[in-house]
Parts: sequence; C-alpha cells; structure tokens
Amino acid sequence: MEQAALPVCAHGGARRGAGRPAKPGSVSHRRRPTVSANHPLHVTLRFAEHVWNLRAQRCLRPIDQALRALLRGECVRVTHFSVQGNHMHLVVEAHDRRALSSAMRSLTIRIARGLNRAMGRRGRVLAQRYHARALRSPTEARNVLRYVLANHARHVPGAAIADPWSSAPVFVEWSAVGLPVAAVRYALPDRGPPVAAPRSWLLSVGFLRPTRRPVAP
Repeated sequence: MEQAALPVCAHGGARRGAGRPAKPGSVSHRRRPTVSANHPLHVTLRFAEHVWNLRAQRCLRPIDQALRALLRGECVRVTHFSVQGNHMHLVVEAHDRRALSSAMRSLTIRIARGLNRAMGRRGRVLAQRYHARALRSPTEARNVLRYVLANHARHVPGAAIADPWSSAPVFVEWSAVGLPVAAVRYALPDRGPPVAAPRSWLLSVGFLRPTRRPVAP
C-alpha cells in the first residue's frame, strides 16, 4: 500500500503582499538608519487622535519640560524642533543608536505623562513609534532645517514663517536655508526654546555651504 501525498497549503511566506497589511500612515518597522555623531537625524513624532491640540500652552509646557530634560545629557542633543497640532519634528544629534533609542524613550514617556496629566486621563499618547531619517549632506541638512522651521506655514497657508511653537526664535541663518529673515518670541514667554547648540559639521557649518561635501562615516 502506498500513502497518498497530502496537498501542500502555502500560507504566508516571503511573497509580495504576504503578512498583515500595514495601517494607513503607519511607520515602517524596517531597521532604523545608522546613527553616528556625524549624521544628524530628522525625527518625527505623531500623536493619537484623542490628544488635544499641541499648539496650546497647556500642551506645549509638558513638551517643553520633556525637551528641556534632554539638555542635561551629553549623548543626544535636540538642536531644532517644531510643534504642530498633532505631530512634532525634531532635528537631533546622537552618538549612536543606543543613545538615540534611550533618549527617545525617555522623551516620549515624559511627554506622555505630561499630556495625560494635562488632559486628566491615562493611556497611550503617541499614534505610532517615532520615524527617523539620517542627514548625510549639506543639502539634506539645509532642506530639513527649512522644512522643520517653516513647517507651520506648510500646514496653514499664509502663516508666518517664524513660528512661536518652534526653535525659530533662536535661529539666525534664515537666508542660508532659503527663508526670509524673521524674528519671533517663543510661545512660552517665561523661557526660551529648549534646544542645544549643534556640534556636528553638517548642522554647525555644513548647511551653510551650497556644495556637497562627503561626511566621514
């Protein structure tokens, strides 16, 4: 007697379209970019739908306090930021991947606790994990600085370039990033934006140069 071969059912596997479909707007779970002190990062944080409008002082204060706590560290520095209604943009310098991961974990926990305290609730605050992209050339650094600092004007046509809910009050190289010279006071009148002076070549000198220059890995 011969045993009949059973039909093989192929489910999943490494084929196009296999696995759970991604939610619209979700952040890819592919390996994050290589992190080094020479390559700043553009980091985006998106918040859940139930979170209040971040562009209010009652929400900005806990965000400001969380960013200010990072100023005490040496391995990670936030050099520029912008707070929008439901998301944030950061320009970050980090020594390595572990330092960035630890700092972002600390930052998001502090922000979540502060916002939940302001809203009188508990639970998740971020809509998804943070997205990070490494900057590897003067052109990329210049474009990201322009994008972050003028982000509110992208969402609200006609809005002023100098946004009080950002690090614009302490930025001086407007012409270098292709934006009109602007002056504004920080949205919290009793303090200045919680940012650190950049140390990387790209953010301190490189973005001022119009030509590309390779950066050491």
